[in-house]
Amino acid sequence: MTGLSLWHSRDLARQTPVILLGDLSEFSAQSAVALLESAGARAEWRQEPEPGERTAPMP
Repeated sequence: MTGLSLWHSRDLARQTPVILLGDLSEFSAQSAVALLESAGARAEWRQEPEPGERTAPMP
């Protein structure tokens, strides 16, 4: 979904909370949340990031 390698994904999981995807439509964001949750992750969709949140590097 993110295009990141397994190694980068593992590093992000250790840095939670982190923004994985940005600039998505509401439908795409909610679909991504559903996909992540079905894989066992805790995820949520927000209009705007919280102050100080880290953003995942994009490939």
